[in-house]
Amino acid sequence: MRIFFVSVIFLLLLATPSTYAQDNIALEIKLKESPVELLQELQASITLPISATSLSAFELVASDQGYRVDELKHKLQLLTRLYLSTYVQEQDKYRKTEALLSLLEIIGTTAYDESYLQMLTGRYIARNQHDYQLALSHYDQALSLIESGQGLQTQLLKQLIHYHLGSLHRILHQDKPALIHLKLYRETTYQLRTDYLIAHAESTLGNFYNQRDQLSLALQHYSEALRLSNRQQKPVLKANLQLQLARIYRKLEAWDEAIQYAHDADEGFKALNMDRLRSNCMTVIAMVHANQNNWNQAIDYYLNAQQLDYKAQNVIAQALNYHNLGEAYFNNGNTKTSFEFLFKSNAIFRARKSNHYLVFNDLLIAQVAVADKNWLLTKKHSALALHNAEKLKLKDEQIEALQYQAQAYRHLKQSDQAFATLDKLIALNLSTPEIDTPTDYTSSVLAEQKLKLEVNKLQGESSVLSSQLTHSRLLLITAVILVCLISLIGVSQWRRKSILAASLLEAKSQSVIEPVSGLPGYKGFIEELESQDKDTPHAIALISLTDQLNADFNQGFQCNNKMNTIQFQALAHSLSAKVYLIRPGLFMLSLRETITANELLQKCRIAIDKDYGDTSIHIGMLPLPLLIDPDIRLSAEVHFGAVQMTLAAALSLGKAADYYVSIKALDFAPATIFATPLYLHLEKGIMRGLLKVYTNGDKKKILWPRWKSHEHLHITELA
Repeated sequence: MRIFFVSVIFLLLLATPSTYAQDNIALEIKLKESPVELLQELQASITLPISATSLSAFELVASDQGYRVDELKHKLQLLTRLYLSTYVQEQDKYRKTEALLSLLEIIGTTAYDESYLQMLTGRYIARNQHDYQLALSHYDQALSLIESGQGLQTQLLKQLIHYHLGSLHRILHQDKPALIHLKLYRETTYQLRTDYLIAHAESTLGNFYNQRDQLSLALQHYSEALRLSNRQQKPVLKANLQLQLARIYRKLEAWDEAIQYAHDADEGFKALNMDRLRSNCMTVIAMVHANQNNWNQAIDYYLNAQQLDYKAQNVIAQALNYHNLGEAYFNNGNTKTSFEFLFKSNAIFRARKSNHYLVFNDLLIAQVAVADKNWLLTKKHSALALHNAEKLKLKDEQIEALQYQAQAYRHLKQSDQAFATLDKLIALNLSTPEIDTPTDYTSSVLAEQKLKLEVNKLQGESSVLSSQLTHSRLLLITAVILVCLISLIGVSQWRRKSILAASLLEAKSQSVIEPVSGLPGYKGFIEELESQDKDTPHAIALISLTDQLNADFNQGFQCNNKMNTIQFQALAHSLSAKVYLIRPGLFMLSLRETITANELLQKCRIAIDKDYGDTSIHIGMLPLPLLIDPDIRLSAEVHFGAVQMTLAAALSLGKAADYYVSIKALDFAPATIFATPLYLHLEKGIMRGLLKVYTNGDKKKILWPRWKSHEHLHITELA
């Protein structure tokens, strides 16, 4: 027996790292697929904001919130990363990011922690300040700190850093380091052996080659990404791939395929409420029309993209759309409107210090100014473009800027400057050209890659259809077998079942009826709350028609029963709730609608005013569930006792007006606050701030019912 237990423990120890690894990878996938949902889960699981000036202070915070230090730290790292996601729209997210970065700097203890902090800092600088060179230095430092690390979390962080470094270098038109990091991103992702992450890496490389017009290589990586994604049911990955395929088919001048993929991607992003990426789909469609000189249609789609970017508050994307609209209006012969959009774009890029975008925007302004023969404007913006192109070492853009500048000087009769500009232009043209990867692939290679892509697409569709067919056949066979079995059993059981059902229904209906009033009562309420087959109510409330609590003595039980029946029906008619008569003048409500205690009080008053309403009303109310943790189940008797206590509190406020009292347990409240003796523990819970009290009266005047051995305590401040 001892050997058996040792073997079990050994197997569990072996299985734990694998499970832990899968959890981390699943979390990474969820961050890419459902960032908004993950953000909401994180915000619900921890209490924010967190203030700690030292590691020891943070340890106390973690303990108070029920986490180990490393667990809470990991949640804060993920939360910071989500605030910096392009998919997340959170109020004051950059201010919150700054606070979290300061906290992570204090509580970091390992090289991994410091690396993660440097990565997040670089991301923050890139997203908020658009200082990409400074961001690169933080990413480089982050990578150097974990270069020799081998754990799963370290591998995930490495591949993320390489991905961001590749993207940053690509934005800065530094293609060689961008390609190095994107290949390292792919290499580290393959080590994780997860189809989703590998497909993402392949798609990223495909996008890089697509932007460099290396279409054969782009198709090769897209084809592999599509093959791997066919095994997944991940809508974000699928829609992203469709968007990138739309871009490459636009490059291949396959207009119909490009528009079809773009529309498919738009439908996917629309279902996911991702307006930022829907804007990219509109832009691709606009560019397809622009490439065919359909400028009016292009303008329409650019304007659609602009609306989506405005809704998503994506300022840089708005500026890029202004640039695209300026180009479209220029090609459509409307230079005045073109200038308006280009100057809007220029102002945003300049304010955000986005020099890599300013180069192209200034060049386009200079080009439009040449067409408009506005030589002073040409001179100004060609000089600005030249300055930024030299800083970013963009040779082709320097040549274009010098050409516009030479034309401006010539028409402004500034001969010396014109000759000097031409000399610079000649020298630049004669300088050693950069070695670029060739883009002139043969049509046969492109055709082969396109065919592979289409084959993978068809295989994916075939796999889905085959799976659906197999599932349908299995369901059909199962259904036939079940029908036969049910028919055989049903014939023999039907008569017996009918007799038993009638008897059971009669017995059940009588069991929840109060014998005196003939109305559903306390037992009916307990049975409903404990039933597993019914929906849980949104709240329960105990309604006291306080001046009528002894009406059965004053009126006699027959007259009182009639009055209670009328009031019972009035409450049931006015509210989406099940009503139970606990005793004369006291009703229990099981509410099926989302309603506040104040709204409930008003509806009860309106209902009762029509039928024997000459009484003050007091309400005790509990929103459900009492505790957030779904694994903790509290008995129906505990629910009744807790709502009974809130009604007692409401009654203590007097009869001068209608009053309600409601309590709600905070997220971190333990289950022990609902332990026996209930009133004692509830009172302690209120004193400790574990229960939040709501009332339309004065909280300080509430006289809580006291436990007989606990009468010396007083509640001075309510949660």
